Formats: sequence, structure tokens, C-alpha cells
Amino acid sequence: MIPRKVLDRYPVVKRIAKRLIATVPLSLRLGRTFWEWYAFFEESEHWSRSKLTSFQMDCLRTLLSELYRTSGFYQSRLSGIDFSSLDTLEQFQDQVPLLTREQFRENFSEIRSSHIAEKRLSKVSTSGTTGMALQFYHSVKDNAREWAAICHQWRRVGYFPSESIRAEFRGLTSHGKLVEVFPRHNMIRCSILHLKKEHIHLYSDEIRKYKVKFLHGYPSAIYLLARGICESGVDFPQPTAILLASEYVHDWQLVQIQTAFPNSLLFAHYGCAERTVLGGWCEYRKEYHILPQYSLVEVDQSSSEIIGTNLYNTINGFVRYRMSDTVVEVDEEYCPDCGRSYTRFIKIGGRFEDYLFSTLTGWIPMVSVNLPFKRLKEIRETQLLQKEESKILIRYTVREGAEHTGVEAEVSQILSGMHHLFGNEMSISFERVDDFPRDAGGKFKWIICELDKTPRSD
Repeated sequence: MIPRKVLDRYPVVKRIAKRLIATVPLSLRLGRTFWEWYAFFEESEHWSRSKLTSFQMDCLRTLLSELYRTSGFYQSRLSGIDFSSLDTLEQFQDQVPLLTREQFRENFSEIRSSHIAEKRLSKVSTSGTTGMALQFYHSVKDNAREWAAICHQWRRVGYFPSESIRAEFRGLTSHGKLVEVFPRHNMIRCSILHLKKEHIHLYSDEIRKYKVKFLHGYPSAIYLLARGICESGVDFPQPTAILLASEYVHDWQLVQIQTAFPNSLLFAHYGCAERTVLGGWCEYRKEYHILPQYSLVEVDQSSSEIIGTNLYNTINGFVRYRMSDTVVEVDEEYCPDCGRSYTRFIKIGGRFEDYLFSTLTGWIPMVSVNLPFKRLKEIRETQLLQKEESKILIRYTVREGAEHTGVEAEVSQILSGMHHLFGNEMSISFERVDDFPRDAGGKFKWIICELDKTPRSD
């Protein structure tokens, strides 16, 4: 195999290599590990709750034994536990303490396994939109498991990994391109930074050209695309399904997306870079079914915080990891429509850092904060910043050609709604900007709360 450094040095060779690789069937390019995991997820999704729990405990005993053997941090943390007798979730919870993000960051060198060479690892980081990105490792082979799990969920809306072609509205294109083609992955990527009418016309043409049947992207980007289609009247192709990922999905976004794509199925999945939880909408209802074969997930009854354990990462273990994400409504019963024996997240509440504080009512989650921002037409995107308990700054951008009176009316609408949520004592100010700072993937953080508090209970 040609070293990656050589390909990077000679971009023409790299382009030719990509084209040649694309001539090989995707079923072969995905590799054996992918298809083994894909088959496992397919076969096990209708296992009984007891069989799934037994599988999780087998994985857990193997994981903890390996972490104890190779990690100084876990050798101390798991000392005295008889892994062979660990049979229930209750035993696991009683004997293994919780792990916070701060503890992981501060003890990373002790957490990381001393038995694995770095060249066999894939370096990863969280998005870091708060300026506190977490860096860690997965094994290179685990990337196949991750993709198999996602493709398995997408199958619920007709996506087949060896055949389906998708257009991505997530991440950034290289060198400022509007459309970038990835034949090796049966995928094209459209720039989420360019969503004006002329760009939408181009994307429409390219999606037809490549026979794209699935759109995949950030809900915020797909929402702007859908809004642009409705405003401009562009004859945009109707995909089989729209795959939403990486962000919280708001109801008002879904309304706009369904208006632009009335014949397309919608599917959202929820996960994280640490791979401590993964779930996707049921094909019959908009609720997340959490994959028990992928990780072990708990919900803190007092704070509603999600606690996840990556069952396969022995490089730098995430065991009973506090994710800071919250779930407002959860159901442990099997789904009455599809019959899967999975934990069901009916409503995700967002992350703790996505809460804003009201001196009148206390902490307010993102799921409630978004209410005043429905049905905006002239205002394109917003961002909320809270540095003091009694003050919130709302930054906003407007659509091209927005009418001043319309913008002012929507600012007034937001102000009224925010005062209803936070009380009239809250000082709400506005700042119009051209754009927001974005991370390496093109995302920006909607809520930035810099208060030295959290909504979790003591």
C-alpha cells in the first residue's frame, strides 16, 4: 500500500487512486469487519431483553478485565472487583464509580493503555465548540463497527450501504468547493456555508447528476436548505429519505424540512465521539431506540443525565462516563410498533452546557429555550450567549434580501417569548452579525452559557 504521506505529497496521484478505488464494488471496499458487524446488528436487533443484557454483561466483563490489566488508572479504580461474578447492571453500578469528563482529561495518560502502539489507533476529539475539546483514541478497526451501526439504523428508511448514494450537508468541503465528490464512499458533499438560491440550483443539478437518493446532514443545514428551496421555488429532487445527525432536532426544523420534502422519510440518529451511546429513530415513531449491542447506557434518575459505557474501547476506557447530555423522557419497555427490546429515548433534553439560567425559574433546557424561535422567516440563524445570570445576548444573521420591518418584527417576537420564559427581569439584548464562529466540521454552537453552575442536582 502506498503510504498516505506519499499520496498527500502528490495530489494528482491521489485523485487517480481515488478513481481507481471507486471502480471496486463498495461491498468489497467496506471490508470484512464492516459486514460482520452489520450482520450482527441485523441479527441481534430482535433478541429478547434478557439475551441482550447477557451479551452486554459478557462484553463488560471482558472490557473491565482488559482495562484492569493495561491501564494504571483502571487498575486502581477497579481494584477488588471480581469481574467473573459481575452478572447484573446493579452490581456494575454499585462497584464501579462514575467518570466525569474532567477526570478523563486530567488522568488521560494513566487511563490510556500501555499495550497498544499508536500507529494502530485513530485519534479523535469532541467538537470543542465550548473551547474544551476532549481528545482520545479508538482502534482503527472500530471505525468499521461505527459505520456498520449507523448503516444498520439507516436501513429503517431504505438505505443500503453497498448501493445507496447520499449527499452530505455536514462537514466542510476542501479548498472552498461548492460540491466535492467522494466516489469511494458513494457520496457527494455540498458546502453548508453556501446556501443561497444560486447554490441550491447547483446542488439540485448535482444531486440529479449523481442519482442521489439520500440527504445526510446537520438539522440546521438541512433546515436552511429546505427554507431556501421553499423561498426560491427551486425544483429540487425529492430524496427517499433525509438522514439527520450530530445536532439536536427541533420541531420547527422538521416542519420546514417536511414542507420542502413532503415525500421523503425523515430519520435522526443520536450519538457522540466517545461512542458511549448510539440510537436512531424507530421507523414508526420519532423516538430514539438505543442500541444495546453498541454500548451500555444508564440514565441518572436524579439529574436525567445519560451515563454511557463504551463496551469495546480498551485503549482509553469510557466506563460509566457522565456525558452531560440529558433525556427528558425515557421508556424501558419494548416498542409496541417495531417490537425491539431497546431503551427508548422519547425526548432528549440537550446537554447541560446547553441550558440557560433564569433568576425566576432556574435552569431551562434547550428543548424549551427553542420555543420563541419558531416560524422565523427573515432571521436566518441565531446564537444565545449568557455570561451573567440576569443577561442574555442573542446574536442573529438574516437571510439575503431580508426586509428591515420583518426583521424588527421577529426580534420583537423573540424578545416577547424570551421574557415569557425567563421573566421580565431578564435583560435580553440583540446583535446582528454576518456569521458565527464554526468548528472544524462547520457547526456552530447555538447556546453558549458561561455561568459557573450546572443544572445537575447535588
